[in-house]
Amino acid sequence: MGQKGQIYFCEICRQKVEVTVDAFGVLVCCGQEMKLVEGMMATWTSVHPKPVGGTTYICNKCGQQISVVDETTGILECCGQRMERKKTSTD
Repeated sequence: MGQKGQIYFCEICRQKVEVTVDAFGVLVCCGQEMKLVEGMMATWTSVHPKPVGGTTYICNKCGQQISVVDETTGILECCGQRMERKKTSTD
């Protein structure tokens, strides 16, 4: 259940995402719940620039949207289903 602006990461593949539209879904990557970035890691993440125009994913069930900060091979899920890559005007 992410809130806009929060950063989550996967402890297995180290993928990091930022919630851009909050909803009630639970973010999952590599088969386990993603962890909210807090403390020292939150400070580190805030001082390092985020990529512009990163990939955006959306949950078709609850509408939650995330923007990928560090992309890996992890599979992103929300509400028990795979998140869909949001289409852009250039796709």
